[in-house]
Amino acid sequence: MKKNVQIVTLLGWICTAAALVYLIYRLWQYDNYTAFWQSFTAAGWQQYVALAAAVVLLPCQLLIESRKWQTMLLGLVPVSLDDAFWQVIYGHVAAFVTPYRLGEYPGRLIRMGYTFDQWRTFIGTWRDWLKDWRKWLQVLLLHLARYAVWMLQLWLILYFCGIELAPTEAFVAIVSYYFCITVMPSVPAADVAFKGGWAVLIFSHFTEDIPAIAIAVTLVWIVNSVLPLALSFFMVQKTDTEPDGEE
Repeated sequence: MKKNVQIVTLLGWICTAAALVYLIYRLWQYDNYTAFWQSFTAAGWQQYVALAAAVVLLPCQLLIESRKWQTMLLGLVPVSLDDAFWQVIYGHVAAFVTPYRLGEYPGRLIRMGYTFDQWRTFIGTWRDWLKDWRKWLQVLLLHLARYAVWMLQLWLILYFCGIELAPTEAFVAIVSYYFCITVMPSVPAADVAFKGGWAVLIFSHFTEDIPAIAIAVTLVWIVNSVLPLALSFFMVQKTDTEPDGEE
């Protein structure tokens, strides 16, 4: 088991380093920064509306994930959507401070106030839940809905950065991008560089503006990672002394 973890970690470093080198090389090779910057700073109001829409979609993501978590707990632990939301928020903080986001679900369970013995009972009960295909289907549909929101956000932010893709092109490119960054191991500390390398590799087939691709991926990372993290820390500190579920 330990050897497998070491292999995955090594592959993560290799893939991340390769993505970073490729990203730097493509940015260094690009020689039209003046024209790009003039075009980027001359963005129209439609592009700013697209960026605002991408940010507004963030609460939709969190609510979908909260509903998915609530569905996963149905029949095991009575939990309201509000409580599920708080648990998702705590899980986000725990994921940030642990390697490969391994602390996300334990963080949610800690927010529930479970002891170690209660955890073991909970996990044992979850085995019965796994036999219910209808709950599996609900969770899958909610997970796909969240991915759809991610895809829409990326499409909107690409448009903000001046990269216009037809719906078919956007679907193929964005699905390919998310598939690659999902299945390939990486180093969490260099998440932006890893995603940037893959984004340039895929989206450069549709545009020559390599900096625009890099900026788009960075903005997506800020919207979907930095903003929720800032919200998480704010809400965790604000409610640290409040009982779970208190309004």
